[in-house]
Amino acid sequence: MMQNILVLILGILPFVDIAAQSKAKPAAQPLANSSKVYYLKNFSASFGVDLFGGAYTDFKLTGSKINPFSWAVTREEMPVNNQQGATFKGHFLCLGRWGAPTEGEIKAGVPHNGQSGNRYWQLNKQINNQRLVMRSNAPMDGIAITRTVAMDAQSPVVKISEKVQSTTTIARLFNMVQHATIGPPFLDTSTVIDCNAGKGFLQSMAYPDPYRFEFTWPNAVMDSAGSLCDLRSSATPFSYVSTHIFNDSIGWITATNAAERLMLGYIWKTKEYPWVNVWQQWKENRLWAKGLEFGTTGIGKSYQELLAINTSFHGISSYRLLDAGKFVEKSFYCFLFPIPAGFKGVKSIQLYKGNIEVTGKEKDSKIIIPTTLSL
Repeated sequence: MMQNILVLILGILPFVDIAAQSKAKPAAQPLANSSKVYYLKNFSASFGVDLFGGAYTDFKLTGSKINPFSWAVTREEMPVNNQQGATFKGHFLCLGRWGAPTEGEIKAGVPHNGQSGNRYWQLNKQINNQRLVMRSNAPMDGIAITRTVAMDAQSPVVKISEKVQSTTTIARLFNMVQHATIGPPFLDTSTVIDCNAGKGFLQSMAYPDPYRFEFTWPNAVMDSAGSLCDLRSSATPFSYVSTHIFNDSIGWITATNAAERLMLGYIWKTKEYPWVNVWQQWKENRLWAKGLEFGTTGIGKSYQELLAINTSFHGISSYRLLDAGKFVEKSFYCFLFPIPAGFKGVKSIQLYKGNIEVTGKEKDSKIIIPTTLSL
């Protein structure tokens, strides 16, 4: 079979001018509940970041109309304690917690998934349309975050680096989840999810014993009778959250739409994000959302419930401790790339000599994505 190797080089896609270096000027506060999207661009792609909630809401190849981050919820669909802030959309960050606060925290006004995803971020700097530096203070959570979003000069690759620091005088339990969510038309029943995940469990059957119905990617145990589901497929007509740990130092996950000849992918260090949660949601008999959520927690419960029993899974816990005045730093790659006709999905991904090397499932298939960004 003829070898399929795609290498992104200058000249393949239309050229887009890049603005001269500049620093973003302080802007007037946007209207309540309004988006304010800034774009990073190179000749191959554009990447949109919404300061209202800090979500990544738009990632397109030049000349394409397909945006994997089209998913969003309405204000009416948001949790009651999130009604006044940003809505969940695209790839947003769960910071401080994954999911619901405790009853007392909700009464105190703490929103689901943390305060940073609920409010405006400050844009500190924008350079050459290829780098943003932004910051969010979350006093309800006792943390602040500084984020750098950098786009490769040529390739459709973005690197996100985040530094989270405690702003309290006491230690606190802490979690951080990258809630990357794809929607139609990129998401349909033919979309294939590939990942190097290992052992896992279904959220609906995880608490209080995540070992009871344990399985290994990609064959999920869906009920107590032992019914199996292929997690790579998006054609299964039901909703679930499947959670996994890794055996490798690098974690990766991809979503591939063969009809659109497009692949979205993420790469990260598993020592920084040891869990991945694949969320599939059907709504009104249609596939509505697919979450590719990698983070520091595997069981979506409040800290009260996580501490009530031993919720670790093969030595990996579902929470971290952020001490007073301390900080953590984490980063990951996000890439969007055209795939050849007949591409059947991803077998493996490696980082090698500055390249992202994607090996396909068909014989002699390899996609090479060069990048100057270092993970």
